[in-house]
Amino acid sequence: MPQLYPLMICSEHYMPERYARIRGQGSVFIASLRAAEKAGGMWLAFQDSNGNSAVKQGDIVSFAQISHIDWLSQAEIVVECKVLNWGQVCANALAFSNEWMAPCIRAESLELWPKLYKQRNTHALQLALEKINLQYPELKASDLQENISSECVKQLCWRWLELLPLPINTKQRLLKSPSASLCIRYLGFILRQSDRFNHLPR
Repeated sequence: MPQLYPLMICSEHYMPERYARIRGQGSVFIASLRAAEKAGGMWLAFQDSNGNSAVKQGDIVSFAQISHIDWLSQAEIVVECKVLNWGQVCANALAFSNEWMAPCIRAESLELWPKLYKQRNTHALQLALEKINLQYPELKASDLQENISSECVKQLCWRWLELLPLPINTKQRLLKSPSASLCIRYLGFILRQSDRFNHLPR
């Protein structure tokens, strides 16, 4: 059943089963935080560098609950939250709740890629992710396992989609696919083209 919750637009695509840190400032941001506290959660929608947001009907969003707000942080307010599950936007227009006084969207909880068959070609993705985690430890999500098992195909794909600066339409198409197969194939193609992994001169 569709659920109406406050909307938070993020520049990062936070995946479920992890903790997220969101930073922001301004009256709209503060109103959205207060609304999310009252409502018991919020929908997180991804926005790319061109200002395009994944808030259209059928787009994939994620649901998060606030665990802590640092109102006294320096230039920006820092929010710690736990991302719980995926959702799919049910209507094109933003809604407004008189109770929360903040932009809201109506979305339905969604289990992404429910039929998970054994996937091939995940070993290269796993090794490449481990290399990136070693080289850039600041990018590694602290709450994820030290090494994501190649059997955890969903988490492996979601972590790559979180890290890679892909266009918003590409991420949405991969998330909307019925299984992880398309995502595995696409990510494998990116790795094969990358000079970091095929040792071409930079």
